[in-house]
Amino acid sequence: MKKNLFMRLWCACIPSRKTLLIMRFTLFLFFLSLFQTFATTGYSQDARVSLNIKNSSVGEVLRDIEEQTDYFFLYNNKLVDVNRLVTVNCKDRKVENVLEQIFDGTDVDFVLKDRMIVLTNQLEQQIKVTGKVTDSNGVPLPGVTVLVPGTTIGAVTNPDGTFELEIPSKAESLTFSFIGLKTQEVELNNRTNIDVQMEEDVIGLDEVIAVGYGVMKKSDLTGSVQRVNAEQYAAQQNTSMIEMLNGTVAGFNSTQGTSAAGGGSMEVRGPTSLAADTNPLVVLDGVIYNGNIGDINPNDIESIDILKDASSAAIFGARSASGILIVTTKRGQTSKPTVNFSTKIGVTGLTHHMRSQSPEEYLQSRGDYWADVNQDKPDYYYTNPNNLPDGLAIEEWKNYDATPSDDVVQMWFDRMGMTQIELDNYKAGKTVDWYDQVYRNGLRQDYDLSLSGGTASLKYYWSFGYTDNEGVTLGDDYKNVRSRVNIDADVTDFLKVGANVQYADRDQSSQSTSLGNAISASPYGNIYEEDGKTLTFYPHGDNTSLNPLLYYEYRDKLDKTQTLFATIFGEIKFPFGISYKVSYVNRYTWRKNYYFDPITTPNGFSNQGYGSRVESSSYEWQVDNVFKWKKSFAGIHEFDATFLINAEKYQYWQSSQENSQFAPSGALSYHALQAGISPNLNDNDQYSTGNALMARLNYSLMDKYILTGTWRRDGYSAFGQKHPYAEFPSAAVGWRISEENFFNVNWIDNLKMRISWGANGNRAVGRYDALARLGTTKYIYGTTLATGVYSSTMANSDLRWERTEAFNFGIDFGIFNNVLFGSMEYYDMTTKDLLLNRSLPRIIGYSSVAANLGELGNRGFELTLNSTNVNKSNLRWNSNLVFSFNRNKIKHLYGEMIDVLDENGNVIGQQEADDIGNGWFIGESLDRIWDYEILGVWQLGEEEEAAVYGKQPGDMKLRDVNEDGILNPTDDKVFQGYKTPQYRIGFRNDFTIFKNFEISAFIRADLGYYGVNNLHLNSGANTDFERRNRMYRPYWTYDNPINDYARLNSDTDSPGFNYWGNRSFVRLQDLLVSYNIPKSKISKYKIQNLKIFASFRNLLTITGWEHYDPESGTNMMPMYTSIGIDISL
Repeated sequence: MKKNLFMRLWCACIPSRKTLLIMRFTLFLFFLSLFQTFATTGYSQDARVSLNIKNSSVGEVLRDIEEQTDYFFLYNNKLVDVNRLVTVNCKDRKVENVLEQIFDGTDVDFVLKDRMIVLTNQLEQQIKVTGKVTDSNGVPLPGVTVLVPGTTIGAVTNPDGTFELEIPSKAESLTFSFIGLKTQEVELNNRTNIDVQMEEDVIGLDEVIAVGYGVMKKSDLTGSVQRVNAEQYAAQQNTSMIEMLNGTVAGFNSTQGTSAAGGGSMEVRGPTSLAADTNPLVVLDGVIYNGNIGDINPNDIESIDILKDASSAAIFGARSASGILIVTTKRGQTSKPTVNFSTKIGVTGLTHHMRSQSPEEYLQSRGDYWADVNQDKPDYYYTNPNNLPDGLAIEEWKNYDATPSDDVVQMWFDRMGMTQIELDNYKAGKTVDWYDQVYRNGLRQDYDLSLSGGTASLKYYWSFGYTDNEGVTLGDDYKNVRSRVNIDADVTDFLKVGANVQYADRDQSSQSTSLGNAISASPYGNIYEEDGKTLTFYPHGDNTSLNPLLYYEYRDKLDKTQTLFATIFGEIKFPFGISYKVSYVNRYTWRKNYYFDPITTPNGFSNQGYGSRVESSSYEWQVDNVFKWKKSFAGIHEFDATFLINAEKYQYWQSSQENSQFAPSGALSYHALQAGISPNLNDNDQYSTGNALMARLNYSLMDKYILTGTWRRDGYSAFGQKHPYAEFPSAAVGWRISEENFFNVNWIDNLKMRISWGANGNRAVGRYDALARLGTTKYIYGTTLATGVYSSTMANSDLRWERTEAFNFGIDFGIFNNVLFGSMEYYDMTTKDLLLNRSLPRIIGYSSVAANLGELGNRGFELTLNSTNVNKSNLRWNSNLVFSFNRNKIKHLYGEMIDVLDENGNVIGQQEADDIGNGWFIGESLDRIWDYEILGVWQLGEEEEAAVYGKQPGDMKLRDVNEDGILNPTDDKVFQGYKTPQYRIGFRNDFTIFKNFEISAFIRADLGYYGVNNLHLNSGANTDFERRNRMYRPYWTYDNPINDYARLNSDTDSPGFNYWGNRSFVRLQDLLVSYNIPKSKISKYKIQNLKIFASFRNLLTITGWEHYDPESGTNMMPMYTSIGIDISL
């Protein structure tokens, strides 16, 4: 009965489709009328009213005027007697005349400003206060908020740090506040000129941190939350916000993107799932953001708060198991309009080049390959006839063949299986550097324009950005137009409304050249056919290597994506510290992905033209209803409660079509796919819904003892009918030990302990994984083409959420007058009910089913240290060090038990079975390497021992663990290292020299991990060494018996194995140099700020990795250099 009652109440909270339509329309009209009202530049001063009031209070008269006009009144009850009785009888009379009548003979005066009427007391005298605000080094501070405590009277300092303010004569003090600086309250003491020097809030205990559906002072946090201020990275040429986070936050693991689009991977505190997505949830300006991170302009970001522990993230319940990124964008401030423009122009290079073999190396390796394959041939059979050793005559060399030729070069090329094209070009002295054909130093451009400002009641921020990046390979291009509008309007002192709108237009229509084909193409091949214009399919006449320029030149491609993410919200403040905020979120995505391969491409040639069109769109909405209550009691009890009712819906539509065999031609490309005769259509539509309830309570006692409790219940349509809902609780406590009276350690300025526990979920599962789905197939029935329907997947009504429970212990500290401060964290997490596709016996008709199986653990340690090393007027030096390590372990998998045998084959027990196919082992980490151990290379003199394993000198020597003369996985594969970094370190140093020069250097180290680098194997399997070129690397020969690279065409099939190279690295990831033009030199031109800067990324890397880059493995890693300018008017 309780469950039914709860469900009925819950359903009542979720708006119906009709209700939602009404809500959308009402909100649209509301905001339209609101902005139209604010857009009005003035209000009629001739408004008239008709009143017939006898012996009523002044307050009632004022309310009647508000009802008949657009005016509203502002006054102080202590200064204006609104309970005084008056009589008013008038018809169609001006408002100001009515006010003159009712306040005649009193000390009350009034001022009409737009639609606001301010009532003041003439006896309350106003005085003018002026002053200047500077930082600790005497540099003027613009944008500092100056307020009379307990009032809304205030101002913001000008670009030169000065302010001017009219305040009541009874005012006793002023408060000065600015982000990153300590808030100060300064006593007036009858002074009218106040100069203030503000101090840096080094630890930032009063800094406000976003915690999800609200904010909290840093000193009140009980969980593990780390803030990143985007201003620190403003000079970097960031395409995506991920690039600001690479290595900079302890516990946040990310890799750099290698393409022109930038980006990269993200992970918080290690993997929490075996198969489901483990990217952290992104929350943008207070609402969940499911869009592409690349659509968020890094230049619009104010800060990023990373919620790492379960207690902090539990407020987002079912989607928080992998951590939360709360992104806050810039907003307007109370100031005159400010225009900012910045531009960054840069060049892209490579951290390390891996070229193909030169023409000489190519010929040498071809000869060495065939000499190894055909060991019965005479010595020097494959040697260049123009470079024979002493004692070997050319005639003798020619007679190695039964039918020698006078053309010794042709004989040599024929012996090595070279093509006629290669022979002709060799004789002509013509070569092609294919690597240079596809590699380039790409140009990177970034332009951003913004306008911000506002009044006390309306604040705005607008931006427009354009990014145009070229990658390091020809055709790797990325363009993005991004724009944002943030509006905040205080309609009254109790009603606030606003909107956040983000638009992006991504263009990735270029077709990249093929680096792989450039590596394998013969240096003696041709780029073009004999006409010198048409690209050849196979440069050296061998179909194992395509021309790397083909699809770049001939493929007609369009790939554009437009997105719109909009939030409109309203917030009402009630008495007793209660408030209500409703947010309505919309996200739209439209994508066109078309391409056409004409007959000048291999694909188009074999299909007589081939075209494809894929169009997709998505739409989702969310409604967040947030209720808050914040109250203090007796000056020592602080309560802050938050309640959420959420509903969401997602829809996706995709239609694809393809065709081939175009007649009479494919001249119209993808614009007329109907011209083909082999059409194929496919549609894929998806739909899901979700909802949530959440409650959170923050309690603080005497600002020393802090308690946080959270409970959330989530529902999601993708899970089985038996488990559509799940609950996620959490609790945390904090103790500010340094605030205790008994604590008297002079060198410790701040000491706080935090303990938290929580449960989070992961719903990253296919929307229909819990359901049985149908597939279709075509077949011939008689003479008719028929469509058959079959069950393609098996249903699982028990499918439920992954659940991660985590414990976190943290200490925040500041010592030596906060010269050194930071935090330490230890965490232990366990994920149960892992989402996996479980294999099934094919006899039942299904290969797998989505299921909940297994258990995964994570534990780790994080350290963050900040220090102020030097703080002089002409030199400031701050440092930041982050360190983290994570260890994960598979605790359970499928629950299938197998017998444990002793050395005699007797059963002595049972243990849970591993999943060898996926490389998952009970008791080991996900990234554990399980492979044969390589001992080196079999050398000359070891022929007999190598033959036992079917090897020969030049092949890799593998360890036979049980020494039985047979290499098999069960007995001889061993655990040897890890695939992901075991230790991560970041070290940042910021210098300010002579107040205007700034230098920042960030060093990053990822240590203790390995990656596959099979270049060492020189394997003959699927490499076609005898027919094409290859990436340069050494190889074993009888004359060069090295021990770390195998011979050409070495045996790696019996058994199969990988070569694991050390990927540990230390690199100077970011170097920034900037100069702020002194304000004294630019203020006369109405310029607030002017900065010029240069930035460098991946400038220097120290590593033992023998491929492109240790971070990107076997992919190219870009190195960026850029210069820029930032100006504010």
